[in-house]
Amino acid sequence: MAISRRSLLGAGAVAPLAATAGALALPTPAVAAPEDYHLNKRLTANVRGNRASYAATVEALAAVLGTVSIDAVLADANRHGSRIDTAEGRNIAEQYAFGFHWEVPGDQLVPGWRPQGVSTTYDSLGAPVGTVMVSWYDLGGRVNQGMRLSLVDWSTARPKYRHVLMVEPYRTSGGFPTFAPIRRHAGGIAWYGNTLYVADTYAGLRVFDLTRILRVRDDRPNVVGLIEDGNGDAGDYYGYDYKYVLPQIAAYDNTGLRFRYSAVSVDRTSSPHTMLAGEYVPNERTRPKVLRLPLTELSNAPNKLVGADVRTITRRRGGRTVGQRSIQGAVSVSDTYYLSVSAGNARGTLYSWTPGATSPTRRSTLSVGPEDLSYDRTENVIWTCGEYESFRYVYAVDPAPAG
Repeated sequence: MAISRRSLLGAGAVAPLAATAGALALPTPAVAAPEDYHLNKRLTANVRGNRASYAATVEALAAVLGTVSIDAVLADANRHGSRIDTAEGRNIAEQYAFGFHWEVPGDQLVPGWRPQGVSTTYDSLGAPVGTVMVSWYDLGGRVNQGMRLSLVDWSTARPKYRHVLMVEPYRTSGGFPTFAPIRRHAGGIAWYGNTLYVADTYAGLRVFDLTRILRVRDDRPNVVGLIEDGNGDAGDYYGYDYKYVLPQIAAYDNTGLRFRYSAVSVDRTSSPHTMLAGEYVPNERTRPKVLRLPLTELSNAPNKLVGADVRTITRRRGGRTVGQRSIQGAVSVSDTYYLSVSAGNARGTLYSWTPGATSPTRRSTLSVGPEDLSYDRTENVIWTCGEYESFRYVYAVDPAPAG
């Protein structure tokens, strides 16, 4: 896949994209918001001091490398998980419906990566779940590969999957399109249409276009991006030991009140559809919130969200306001909120909450280390995933009655 510099310079002339697919609708509220949460849309990368348009750079990379569909990646899946039957699953989560675990001993037990976010075909299209996506972040300690996304074919008897490296595109000092690993905590994910939103802690949201998956070389596990000079590999693109990379196309930077973007999810039960963003708070000093962000079609978004629909999850204990701490995931189903709450090495809990209630209600027990949530209306289940070695199940639960 050697590419000449002439080809690279020619690829750089591709016209930029008009707008970000599936972008957030960011209207100014009709009334003053009680608190101001600001998200500014950013379409320019600043990597290693080099600024470049995300859209133009991704188009230049696509012109050189070509694009690959989700279906093509799944057809090229190189790993297999194992379904977990109901009897075993009830030992994992009280209201277990169905799910799988990762390939053993690799992904199920590997210490260097942590699964975090989950989203499905229902989030994307409102259709029955055929594909599940899970985000991971690299804990570091060796070559830190940053963030990756697992594409899982759930339609097969033995789920097959492949990891895709998530990267940030930029231009080298010589002007060539390339990309770098995203060494951040990849939190919750929300897949809507062809767009993937990834929570980036206090920074806000990163945005990826799932029609822009790129194929690269995977035979140099310590190399990422373009090799500009040197031996016969000059002009080749690498993704460590990943065959496919997914470049970032935009960001929504948090420029308002401090908010920890830990979990994100799509709410297709609202009209119009909305996105939820929930924050993880490990102590009792802060009241964690869930923000509701409107979604819209291509090119209808101004560049800023200003405050508005803020849902506060609180309860009182001994006269103190105690936020429902350790929220790892949040979904909304027809104005009922469901929250996954972790408890370290102990099993987690699924709670529900409705606006006006004084406290969340316990619904059922989850596995150890539950993370992000995703609702599937076609089966009336809530998906989640576990992050710790030996407890890395990806599974759905019935929204259970209070126990």
